[in-house]
Amino acid sequence: MRQNLRQAVLQHRWAEAEQILSRLKKEDPLSVETRGLELEFLVESGRMAEAEELSQQLCRTFPASARISFLAGKLRYRQKHYEAAETRFRESQRIYPNPQTQYWLGKTLTQAGKFDEAEGILLEVRERNPWALLVLGWLHERKNDFDAALTSYDEFLQLQPGHRFATEQRVRIKAKMLDPETLIEEVQTLADFGETVPGALFPEFVQGLFETGQTPRARAEIMARLEGMETKEGVQVAWICYRHQAYDLACTLFLAHLRANIFNFKYLAALEAAARKCNRLQQVLDAYRPICPEARHLYGRSRLLSKKQPEKK
Repeated sequence: MRQNLRQAVLQHRWAEAEQILSRLKKEDPLSVETRGLELEFLVESGRMAEAEELSQQLCRTFPASARISFLAGKLRYRQKHYEAAETRFRESQRIYPNPQTQYWLGKTLTQAGKFDEAEGILLEVRERNPWALLVLGWLHERKNDFDAALTSYDEFLQLQPGHRFATEQRVRIKAKMLDPETLIEEVQTLADFGETVPGALFPEFVQGLFETGQTPRARAEIMARLEGMETKEGVQVAWICYRHQAYDLACTLFLAHLRANIFNFKYLAALEAAARKCNRLQQVLDAYRPICPEARHLYGRSRLLSKKQPEKK
């Protein structure tokens, strides 16, 4: 049953996984293996409120379990609480050194901006886990070392030819290396041939339009593409709009992709700030309301936002 449950979770067969977990909890309810699988199921299926409650309980009950600490770290990472995730991964690695834990620690340190230590860990683990190359690409990009980022993505694509994410990242990095005018010209050439701008390229294109003073065109391009944006692209464009003070578009895009970012406090703060700028706080409150049960911190944020609402006359 444990093996079947792991396979169901790995393949995102959530209904089947929940059924197996229910049977397992009847036969072996108290073991660290069963409780750990329950936590893994909750984390991977995105049931964060339940996962957080169980995680706290299991970390107290099984303090010597490397697996429980690892899963608690993954939960905190998914919630973008990187300092707490780092603590959990370090504890798991102390109890039982494991390349997978090392890889997740490297990811966490990268997100936390601790690049030197992260790079050392990821370089050490990449032979056993080639996915570390993707994280190294992101690390180098954050350091504005675009040549090194391309090298990491190229190394990964040699192992996984045609991998979509790595390919898109490579396109995006190439775009970053162009000056805005050249990038805009290349995108225009695509448009002239009837080609749609790739999602990996569009955020950099919009950034270039804003930077070259073509704000009306940037707004028009975003509006024309608004409905078809996937979450990753939409969030990237939202941040670009926010930084360039196009608060109405930023608010629209932040709201559209809220559910994927309900534990990203920087994202929530930007959404609320943009909404205040364009008098749309009520829309944010309406969006928070159905999500509050699974993200309880939104109750407090909603109360604070309600106090900032202008009084109705």
